[in-house]
Amino acid sequence: MTTQDLRVRIFSQADWASYYGSTEKLDPQVEEILMSACPFNKGKLVKDTHFAFMGMPEINGEPLTVAKWLKLHPADGQPKFYFNDNPWHVGQPHTDVATLESRLYIVLREIVPGSTRKTPEDQVAMLPEGYEVPSTIVEVTKDILVFRKTGKRCNGSVWAACKERTVKTDKASAGSVSCVGSFYEDGLRVYRWHGNQNAGVGVGASRK
Repeated sequence: MTTQDLRVRIFSQADWASYYGSTEKLDPQVEEILMSACPFNKGKLVKDTHFAFMGMPEINGEPLTVAKWLKLHPADGQPKFYFNDNPWHVGQPHTDVATLESRLYIVLREIVPGSTRKTPEDQVAMLPEGYEVPSTIVEVTKDILVFRKTGKRCNGSVWAACKERTVKTDKASAGSVSCVGSFYEDGLRVYRWHGNQNAGVGVGASRK
């Protein structure tokens, strides 16, 4: 596998510069990581099931939050968000405040296999050593960048549970699990899940 072949697996410095502005270079060890065995899918490598990108805490001089992604990708383009006209997320710290760290992220493209129909606690217990449940901004960014790079939509028919819980506002109750997915042509969805066993909700996974 050559560096050229791995380019589709990585949102590189050149990609960020092309779409959104410059950022730092990728960790030089990323290729070694991508060529290691995937802990979720037997017989596959990390490159086959994950996507790597450099975290960008801000863009165009503003914090890169989920709310900022909404502004960057309005409803008249692709990729876009389904909930542009349903702003339940307003006032939620994980969508309005949280940003990426300035580091390498390597994130599972789809939900952890076999993680649906489980409680949030049971989903977390499925993660192998070295992995964590991604934050909402990480999961959203992965979905957007994968689409930018490949034209493919991750988790098209299921949701990936994220680590945050909602706070109470006039549009949302407290304590629900933030989740991202159901990424159809009409847009990427960011919503909330009450934590019940659900066939449509699995869990995301990100390397620490």
